Amino acid sequence: MADYRGRFGQITNSDIYLGDNTLVGLAKSFKMPKIEWKTVDIETLGQVAVYKAPTRTLEALTGEITMSSVDPELQEAFLNPTKTQTIQLHKYVDVNSADGADLEQSYTLVTILQVRFFGHELGESKNGDPEEMTHELSISRLVQRIHDSNKPLFEVDVFASSVRNSSGEMWRR
Repeated sequence: MADYRGRFGQITNSDIYLGDNTLVGLAKSFKMPKIEWKTVDIETLGQVAVYKAPTRTLEALTGEITMSSVDPELQEAFLNPTKTQTIQLHKYVDVNSADGADLEQSYTLVTILQVRFFGHELGESKNGDPEEMTHELSISRLVQRIHDSNKPLFEVDVFASSVRNSSGEMWRR
């Protein structure tokens, strides 16, 4: 069994893509969705506490992307709530320990999302401020994996009613 004590990962860079187009230099930040299961409270006689059991339903998967500038071609995609877009986030993670950087354990975490944009913060206009715009998005599919593996670490497909991790489907039908 691996010894994980004293190891930590640090994001050293990220690339964001809309479809096949890189958003390097345009995307300022990307907020990933919170994975949160809806729960049912279990409270019976003799229990010392209420137990929250997860259901098979996740809370809404939402996120946001903040753009550091407005590009007319990208705005066409961002401002159309009727069309699903594919976004990829590649996070470069350097793993370190007491012995220094562990390049063999360092990796790129790839997240692929099917999204629809539904909210837009058009920002404030003041002289000297950088131009930026934040777009809220709803996620219908999320796949997360290590760059050199086809095996997903985590996958949610809302329309296929599927949630899986690296071991396989989480809920048996």
